[in-house]
Amino acid sequence: MSLHAEIIWGSGYALFLLGVARGLVALGRRARAEDTSWPSSEVARFHQGLAMPLVLLAGLLVGACAVRHPGRLELGWLGLVSLVIAWVARRTWKEWREESSAGET
Repeated sequence: MSLHAEIIWGSGYALFLLGVARGLVALGRRARAEDTSWPSSEVARFHQGLAMPLVLLAGLLVGACAVRHPGRLELGWLGLVSLVIAWVARRTWKEWREESSAGET
């Protein structure tokens, strides 16, 4: 028994999207740390705002793969990928909320 090729490509692309999202968060964190002037603080928010849709897209992609291929092995693998997506989504959301609340004060 082996994984369907669509599952491998879909989960790989979802993990790639998560990597890009975390890279954007790191860029936003770096811009915020280097300079606290107005343009830099907005760049940080922009990067955070771009990261969230990428994480959501990764979750949607994995969900679509799960619907198309409901085999036991496929669902087990996609469940593991979903746990990674949930962990990254939680971290990204938490950092975005902290950035939003820091910008209001």
